[in-house]
Amino acid sequence: MKCPSYSNRFYYKELSEEDANCIKKDLILYNSMLYMAYKKLYLTCFHGFKETVSLEKQLKARYGTNDSFPLSAIHEARALLKSNIEINQRLKKECTIRIEIRV
Repeated sequence: MKCPSYSNRFYYKELSEEDANCIKKDLILYNSMLYMAYKKLYLTCFHGFKETVSLEKQLKARYGTNDSFPLSAIHEARALLKSNIEINQRLKKECTIRIEIRV
């Protein structure tokens, strides 16, 4: 007997092969969008590259999707970039403190 569960977790072996492949395809698409968005945001932030077309339009044109996938990828990429910048600044401070202690 199966019990109802309100978990968001799913198992590929419980899905049909078609559904599992569809989900895998969407995950690959989303991760490639995330990679491209992070790369473009990084170049804009640290190297000053300015694009004439917005990042959302670039992702939509390249991958041919609706608004939800590119926007989610852009928001996650911004959060990852901000987190990486803050971690890098914290590590720099810790290194300078360690260097000052040794000198």
